[in-house]
Amino acid sequence: MSTSAQYKKIVETMTDALNKHNIDEFLTHYGDNCEVIRDGQCVIRSKDEFKKYAEERFSNPDAKADLVEFLPSEGDDRIRFIIEHKDKKRYEQTCVFSKEGKVVEVHLKSLNNN
Repeated sequence: MSTSAQYKKIVETMTDALNKHNIDEFLTHYGDNCEVIRDGQCVIRSKDEFKKYAEERFSNPDAKADLVEFLPSEGDDRIRFIIEHKDKKRYEQTCVFSKEGKVVEVHLKSLNNN
């Protein structure tokens, strides 16, 4: 299996875990020092911070998302895709992976005009 296919599978597994509100499964794919950069600003700087965010998000029973499509990406250490949340907010997301296959950076770009 190619690296790209492995990363796609990880993203699909993470999306499934989000939709099932399985925080432990969701977080297993993230490195300890992962960062989340949203619209160019770093908003999360560690797995611990990400866990706090995820716990809050997963407590909402309406927290659901759909993978819309995978996009071409530059570099073989990342995968790009579009995700849409139940509230119709869409994001272009890029996950950057470590050599161990853990997400170390997440770049989110809002595709909504608001």
